Amino acid sequence: MNDSAREPIDALVTWVNGEDPAHRAKLNAYLESIGHRPKIASANRYRETGEFAYCIASLLKYAPWLRRIHILADAQAPDFMPLLEQSGWADKVVVVDHTQLFKGYEHALPTFNNRSIMSMHWNVPGLAERYVYLNDDFMLVRPVKPDCFFQDGKAVLSGQWMPQRPGVVLRGLTGLASNKPDKRPGNHLAQAYAARLAGFRFRYFKTPHKPHPLLKSVMADYMAKHPQQLAHNIKFPLRDESQFLADALVNHLALKQGLARVNNRFKTLRFKPGDYQQPRLSTLLSNIESNPSILYACFQSLETMDDTLRTDFFNWLDQRMGNPDAIFRTGPAGVSA
Repeated sequence: MNDSAREPIDALVTWVNGEDPAHRAKLNAYLESIGHRPKIASANRYRETGEFAYCIASLLKYAPWLRRIHILADAQAPDFMPLLEQSGWADKVVVVDHTQLFKGYEHALPTFNNRSIMSMHWNVPGLAERYVYLNDDFMLVRPVKPDCFFQDGKAVLSGQWMPQRPGVVLRGLTGLASNKPDKRPGNHLAQAYAARLAGFRFRYFKTPHKPHPLLKSVMADYMAKHPQQLAHNIKFPLRDESQFLADALVNHLALKQGLARVNNRFKTLRFKPGDYQQPRLSTLLSNIESNPSILYACFQSLETMDDTLRTDFFNWLDQRMGNPDAIFRTGPAGVSA
């Protein structure tokens, strides 16, 4: 095993519980200050219906080699943290508050914007150089190895090169905010912005919605050398179309510097509200069972699932990876607390 293979790998997960009265009051106060609720601030975007416990449980079960799992949160902690703190996982999972994440940049708080939060990853206390970033609606659905994410010190990316849109105005490069607050900021456009910032004029590497292997030093170095871009990207409490995606920026910089390679072998199955009905749901879950190349699943907007299906769905999750409470009560290598 070479030295790079021994270097630690962390996971970084963003999470919010929109049902928390304190968080809801904080968000509502901001919305009142701007006089309206943009679509991007829909209450359903901040709802948590129990899936986050499975996200963390899947990381503990299927990626036990992770050194630490950092949960980014805003004055909140998941209900399952006491179980973890009393188990063998106590040092494995930590909550990083936004006040820690934005230390030195507190003027950008409060924020409800994942693009702003993502831009501060490099400031997470004790974060490993190599880390895997994922949202709270993702789960691993089978065991993964470190080389699924990093090989020979390089990040393993999946995606494809796409042409830049001709004539696109790159607001992020000019520092202009959007004048269309109700327009949903596009993910692909934000990736294209990132490519331009990294020096790619005619194409961008489009990455699907999936867990992202990232290199902390690449982001930290760029933000240190371009403080104006950092200041612009973190100033929006809600997502704005002038923002770039920090993970996409790191991807492009890593590709440019020879610190990344492309491998599209492993897949993510992404579920949307239209998938939460029979027989489609059963078909997609069967695809996970039968296709070993599907390592990750993203269950978006689970709150839209019909109550009659919810029990069956969570039973499937329990059968696939085990009940989260049981996993949380059990330390590494199956040793109970």
